[in-house]
Amino acid sequence: MTNMENQTQNSPLSFKDELHARPYIKLSNNLRVFHFAYLIKENDDKKSWAYLDKFLSKINFQNLPKEASKYWVAEGKDLIIRYECHTEFISLTLIYLNKIENKNKNKPKLFDENFLRLLPTDFLNNFPGEHILSSWIEMVPSKYIFKPIDIEEYFYHDNFAGSNVAEDGANVFMSFKSDRTNFLGSGLRRVFIQNKNLRTRRTGRLLQRIVELETYQVLSLLGLPQVRQESLNLSNLVKQITKITKSVSRTAKKNLDKKSIRYPDYQQDLNELSYVVAKIEEIDSSTNYRLSATAAYYKLVEQRITDLREDRLESFQTNNEFLSRRLQPAVRTSEAFSRRLESLATRAQRADNLVRTQIEMGVQIQNKDLLESMELRARAQLRLQETVESLSIVAITYYIVGLLSTLVDPINFDKFSISKAVFLALCVPIILVLIWFIAKMVRKKINKIK
Repeated sequence: MTNMENQTQNSPLSFKDELHARPYIKLSNNLRVFHFAYLIKENDDKKSWAYLDKFLSKINFQNLPKEASKYWVAEGKDLIIRYECHTEFISLTLIYLNKIENKNKNKPKLFDENFLRLLPTDFLNNFPGEHILSSWIEMVPSKYIFKPIDIEEYFYHDNFAGSNVAEDGANVFMSFKSDRTNFLGSGLRRVFIQNKNLRTRRTGRLLQRIVELETYQVLSLLGLPQVRQESLNLSNLVKQITKITKSVSRTAKKNLDKKSIRYPDYQQDLNELSYVVAKIEEIDSSTNYRLSATAAYYKLVEQRITDLREDRLESFQTNNEFLSRRLQPAVRTSEAFSRRLESLATRAQRADNLVRTQIEMGVQIQNKDLLESMELRARAQLRLQETVESLSIVAITYYIVGLLSTLVDPINFDKFSISKAVFLALCVPIILVLIWFIAKMVRKKINKIK
């Protein structure tokens, strides 16, 4: 194909460039669009770009970017390919120009299933990533007249919505349900747009909002299966916490009656509670990103609905009404799960604090009993020490008196009016008091040092 326009940034975008990184495409009225979205993992973005580059080379798209790009648009004679790489998904849009055949003046041949044979099915089937969305969008000008029964024929069922959008610029009908074609194994979600008076740039803007609405609506539901799976685990954890709380309450009542608290009484409760807390953290870590992403994608859905500026069409429910009735409950289920998980974590934390408080009280009581025991022992030791000190004073006095007796042996007590024995007897109380006083002074100095 020729006259190809390559809109890419080979170098990393600055924050200023990012504001203009994904411009809208100028489009005409007669469009047949196929939009696909794939979840990606690490390095899938590089793989997808290499895969796309190889495919486009085969169909003679030239002047491709030399490096992988987050956004790329190639325009050919009757085909526009738009590639976008986001944080966790890749979108690929094939826009066929002037491919809708006019069956007659009043009714074109829309959603012609024979056209599906012309699509690169193998390429789309083997595209890197997990396929999550396939949309088929038909856009025709306002010259055709469509009755409500004609619209119903295009969707096979009544599970669709329609509204006037863009200030009476177009009528948009969306199915939000895969058709019977089984294309890529899941079928195609059909969207019909009757363009009344939108110019090329507004047409491109409307189409981009439609495909984003389709994509974000699917992405906002990705967390629902995980929420349903983990809700059962959450219910079991609630039962376990209730059981543990009752057990702690019974043990606390029993200990209150006994006026004692023992750590072994709470050992089993503490072990079970530790498991519950760990399980809650595991669930929170595995669901936190998905739940946050669900909330973010749903806000984008609401924003895209607002951007459409819908007005009611007779005999049809609006897209906003349909999504509010179908999508909102699923999103609220995720929000309720998040609140429930947070509440359960709070309950587990309170139960853990309760058990640890009881254990701490038990430890404090044990410490109090130990301190009282140590105090009794100290008192007994002090009394024993005082007894020993008293005996020591007597013993020291005895030895000093003996020493004094030896020292006074040379003295002739006959010259004095007192005998040796009386002299020693008089010295005993003096020595005893002196030694007691010295011992008291020494003890006082030691206490000052302490």
